[in-house]
Amino acid sequence: MKAKGLTVIILSAFILTGCIYVNETDEDRRDNRNQRNAEPTIGQELLDLDRARASGVITDTEYDRAKDAILDDI
Repeated sequence: MKAKGLTVIILSAFILTGCIYVNETDEDRRDNRNQRNAEPTIGQELLDLDRARASGVITDTEYDRAKDAILDDI
């Protein structure tokens, strides 16, 4: 009985996913691709920079220079 219920849930998920994809227009798909390739935000750049410093990929001096360069572009 449990296997039958699980099968119904899985089939329902596939059907719903298909409905969502079918209702998506070409313009929606283009917009989604453009969002994935968008420039990172300043906050994201600073977080990435901080992670690089914390992991030892860059020195504190390199971090300060890069941070200043990011903030100067605002």
